[in-house]
Amino acid sequence: METSKICKHNMKLYPIYRTLSFDFLFFYTINILFLTQIKHINVSDILLIDSFYSLFGIVFQIPASIILEKTNRKKSMILGNLLNCIYLILIIYSKNIIHLILAEMICAFGFALKDISSPSLLNESIPTTKRRSEIFAKLNGKAMSGYYILNAISLIISGILYNINGYIPLILSLIITLISFLLSTCFIEPLENVNKTNSIKEDINLKESFKFILSSGRLKSLILFSSIMTALIYILASTEIYLIEELHLSSSIIGIIFAVLCIISGIAAKKQDIFHKTFKSKSLTVLGLAISISCITSTLGFFFNFPSVITLLIVLISFTIKYITTGLFNVLIVKYLSNFANGKIDSKIYTIQILSNSIFSAILGSLGSIVVNYLNAYKSMLAFGIIFLILFTISIIYMKNKLGLQPHEYPNNEIKYSKV
Repeated sequence: METSKICKHNMKLYPIYRTLSFDFLFFYTINILFLTQIKHINVSDILLIDSFYSLFGIVFQIPASIILEKTNRKKSMILGNLLNCIYLILIIYSKNIIHLILAEMICAFGFALKDISSPSLLNESIPTTKRRSEIFAKLNGKAMSGYYILNAISLIISGILYNINGYIPLILSLIITLISFLLSTCFIEPLENVNKTNSIKEDINLKESFKFILSSGRLKSLILFSSIMTALIYILASTEIYLIEELHLSSSIIGIIFAVLCIISGIAAKKQDIFHKTFKSKSLTVLGLAISISCITSTLGFFFNFPSVITLLIVLISFTIKYITTGLFNVLIVKYLSNFANGKIDSKIYTIQILSNSIFSAILGSLGSIVVNYLNAYKSMLAFGIIFLILFTISIIYMKNKLGLQPHEYPNNEIKYSKV
């Protein structure tokens, strides 16, 4: 096929593929219930299993990057989706904690491969033009929007189906993952195959790439911000549920609330271009301050003993800000990291980003669990808001004069891998 046809083919397929493959659908509302009620796994053991996932997420980033270098993006995506299928099969047939830890190892490796190869393939499939960054964000935003909306629907459906049979949601999740696997085989590698028999040369290139990333003030700023934001989102995934449970709402109402919030994230992801054009170089600053302050404001009703209706309204407004921020962040951070990046460097950038995200999430997540053990839900949320507001302030100060510049304002060594 001609290069232009390959690009159009991949760009058309990507939003559909990424919508279904970004994360597991029909899974996260019932996975804890499935493990505790059907597999009879203790909650403490589940926390231990989660910690292993964070550890594996750190361990497998470099091997995943090397595999991508030795093969290509398409093959890495296919392998990643295949490993995700195996993960769900292991969860369904698991009998003890050892099986589950093995499953988490396979899952972490699968996502490591997918998360560096997918955006890299899209980045290389977009023609060289001044609108590359805008096109990349538009396609990625469309995919994220679709995922959030489907996830919202699956939140409701999986809860209903679980009451019929606990295995049905996992089987549906497996079917979606199998479809993602099949879609990944339909992509066409945008670069010609390169002779990679000289492994020593490849190792040197990998080291040089990492050296470039770690010497770039722009990339270090983006990766630092990404790690702090990802760690906070990771911590809030559990804490926000504990907070809203303080209002003694029914599980069905809670499910509907979070389904609506997911839809809001999807809408925000699709409108990222409006947000970026409005705040430009201040976009990340606004996102960091917004999500940390929303943590603080969500606790006000509890501290001042407001009536439950007012407290719920404050929580919902705060959570809405958090979910809007999350939807925008997931699209914009990949867009910013992909600026000035060609096929030689983009996958390494995603590797370092995900590696740093995993390390921060593991460390701050462990500290967060200590906070939750000593404080109740709303005091924990307040503590997280204050801690991360300080972290974001430090990162914003560090990022000053390193981000949001015009291409000609960056030193040549910062943009030497630019395609434009």
